[in-house]
Amino acid sequence: MSFCKNKRLSILIALLFMSLGLNAQTITELWIAGSAVPDGVQKLTAFPDGKYKYAGTLMEGEVKVMTTETPQAGTYYLAPDRVDSYVVNHGLPYSLTTNANKDGWQVTFDEDRYRFTVDTKSKTLTGELFIPWNELFIVGGCLSCGWEGHYFLPFTRVEGEMCTYTWTGEMREHSEFVEPRRFKIMGQNAWEPKHLHPFTQDQNIMTSTQVCTGGPDNKWNLDQPGIYTIRVDVFRETINASYLGAE
Repeated sequence: MSFCKNKRLSILIALLFMSLGLNAQTITELWIAGSAVPDGVQKLTAFPDGKYKYAGTLMEGEVKVMTTETPQAGTYYLAPDRVDSYVVNHGLPYSLTTNANKDGWQVTFDEDRYRFTVDTKSKTLTGELFIPWNELFIVGGCLSCGWEGHYFLPFTRVEGEMCTYTWTGEMREHSEFVEPRRFKIMGQNAWEPKHLHPFTQDQNIMTSTQVCTGGPDNKWNLDQPGIYTIRVDVFRETINASYLGAE
């Protein structure tokens, strides 16, 4: 009898340590694979806030999210906790598992506008069918419009792209405006509801590569006056700037 109790206790302890090991797994990279993934495997993009994102085409089928590019002995899978979890959702929980046979995330039809985010802190996956923005504007103390509402400066949409815009113009310090070296990007010629920010306050536009949709009211900081071209891909949440020289 004592032997059976000790055996049960040993099994429970082993299961506990296995669970702790899975929960303590540090995620530094993520890939997706499965019948819904173009070319079989795609790497998720890491963002400064610790989230991992995908923006692009998915086909009808299944998505497996995993910690290695190919299945191997040390691979963990981010398996949904609920049966028939769809990749388009408002935030569903996942658990880490080494079981490659666990169900993945379901995709019900082919589309080029899928976008989903893995939040490793809350252990959730949130997905959507992205709706392209109709317009984009720049506003700030280093621009001729200042912070005046409804006078923001418009971007130009890039033809043939999902949701990419460019803006070219002068940026310099305007002492007559508050925050004379800062700016941000809006999704309409008004303050709400859509806006883009850097992940940290006063980030240099020349070194920025990713944008935060919503989030804290951080602003980019102008490094030097002159003519700039700024390119923003709203779908993939990227930004790039080129300095064209002094006016």
